[in-house]
Amino acid sequence: MRELKTSLLCALLLGAGPAPVALASSPRAAPGVADTARVHLGPAEQGSDAFVAWPSGSGPAPALVILHEWWGLNGQIRDMAQEFARRGYVAVAPDLYHGQVASDPERARSLMQRLDPGDANRVIGSAVDWVRSQPRSATSRIGIVGFCMGGGLAERYALQAHGLGAVVMFYGQPETDPRKLAGLEAPLQGHFGKDDASIPLAKVNELRSALAGAGKTAEIFVYPGAGHAFMHEGSDTFRADAARQAWARMLDFLQEKLKTR
Repeated sequence: MRELKTSLLCALLLGAGPAPVALASSPRAAPGVADTARVHLGPAEQGSDAFVAWPSGSGPAPALVILHEWWGLNGQIRDMAQEFARRGYVAVAPDLYHGQVASDPERARSLMQRLDPGDANRVIGSAVDWVRSQPRSATSRIGIVGFCMGGGLAERYALQAHGLGAVVMFYGQPETDPRKLAGLEAPLQGHFGKDDASIPLAKVNELRSALAGAGKTAEIFVYPGAGHAFMHEGSDTFRADAARQAWARMLDFLQEKLKTR
C-alpha cells in the first residue's frame, strides 16, 4: 500500500504573517506530481519552513495542510504530501519543529514535549495563509489532515479557524469539551483504533457525546482489532484492513468536502 507510507508510532499532544518566500524546487517529484518545493512561512527571520507538493494539471486545485507526527517533517511525511498531490491536492506540510527531526522515540518524545501549542497554531495558520495566497490553489477548498500528534493539533486548530472545508484526524488526542467544540465550523472526520491504550474507547465515546452536545455533526470511526498505530505499514501495530478502510473513508470525505463543490 504505497499510499500508507506513514510512520505513526508516536505519542499524542496535545496568524497570519508577511507573504512567504519560496525556496528551491526539488528535482525528485513523484509521477503525477508536477513539482515539489521548500517554502518559508511567515516573517523571514521567524516563522518556519514547509514542504509542498503540487499536483499535475492546470487550474486551481483544492489544498491540504498535512500535520506530521512526533518524528517531525521527515521523508515519510514528504512522501505523504506527494501521495496527496498525486490525488489532485496542493499539499503543504509545515515543519512544526523548525528543522529538527527525530529518528528514535526518546528524541521524538523530547521534541513533542517542548512543542509550544501556540507556536504550532501560528505555524499551521501560516501554512493555511500560504495556501490561500497561491494562484494554483482553490482558496475556498482547504482541508487539514493530521496524524497522531498532528491529529490532535488539527482538531484544536480547527476550533478557532474560519473557512476550512474539512478536518481529518488520525488517532490524535481529542478535545472533548463541548464548550470548545462549539467553535468547530469545518466538517470533522476522526479515525481511532478500538484497542488503542493511549486513546481508549471511552475517550472516543466522550468525543462523540461532546460533539453532539455542541450541536456538531462529524464522522467518527473506530476500528476493531486495531491499536494506536494501525496505519503504520511494516510495524507489528499495522492492521491492513483497518488502514485500507480508513484511507478510503478519508479520500471519500475529502472528495465530497473539497472537490465536489
